[in-house]
Amino acid sequence: MRTLRPALALAALGLACASGPARAAPTHPVLIELFTSQGCSSCPAADAFVADLPRLGFGRDRVVPLTFHVDYWDDLGWKDAFASPRFTDRQRAYARSGRLRAPAGQDGLHGVYTPQMVVGGQVHFSGARRDVALPEIQRQASMPEAADLSVQVARETSGRDVLVTTRVTAQAAAPARDDWRLFVALAQKQARTAVAHGENAGETLTETAIVRWLSPALAVSSDGAPVQVSAPKPAGLPPRELELVVFLQEQSTGRVLAVRSVDLARVPAAD
Repeated sequence: MRTLRPALALAALGLACASGPARAAPTHPVLIELFTSQGCSSCPAADAFVADLPRLGFGRDRVVPLTFHVDYWDDLGWKDAFASPRFTDRQRAYARSGRLRAPAGQDGLHGVYTPQMVVGGQVHFSGARRDVALPEIQRQASMPEAADLSVQVARETSGRDVLVTTRVTAQAAAPARDDWRLFVALAQKQARTAVAHGENAGETLTETAIVRWLSPALAVSSDGAPVQVSAPKPAGLPPRELELVVFLQEQSTGRVLAVRSVDLARVPAAD
């Protein structure tokens, strides 16, 4: 555990349910966020867990992971090429809010640390704790979504940007609130990094669901009007290596109300 040191062709999204013996059938995908760093020796186990989710039966119909590489490790021996101060700011905002809680019946960790996993914007714990993560994912999946979230995606003719159109429709039991915000992320599916210095010196790290771009918080129209975003594709990465994720979050509680993902390999280029 490491703590912060001072200092559109259109792709329509469907929803699938899966079930298995001795566990509740999830009704919708759950967003998990992992705050990690290539400079942290405790993080590779958490990154490996995220990579292992499909093998464990948690495909994108059940779990949508995003790994945010934070930058406060960059001065401690190794500069993480995927780190961004914006991702650190997101983690710090969670800590400042005081709304994250520990899993039921456990003592909670406090402050900003790596690897930190956040499930559904509500619960946090060490990202290497598979025994904690899996029940929390199932618990979040059993809670009804507060909104229907539709996503359409198109690749610009130039190939530089991804055009995203979303619509949010509140469920009858959960009318839209002024503090609902949309976020759009582009994530690199996988990377391998040879680390030469720092705590992981000599290791080659395999990372997945690496956030390369995150939109600002986008206001949601109360009348269900579409929200459109142009997401810049990282230079040098073909669409087949990218996934687009859209999630709706309630600012006052942090709760993730809905999440959807699109594999850009399935979105043809515009004519």
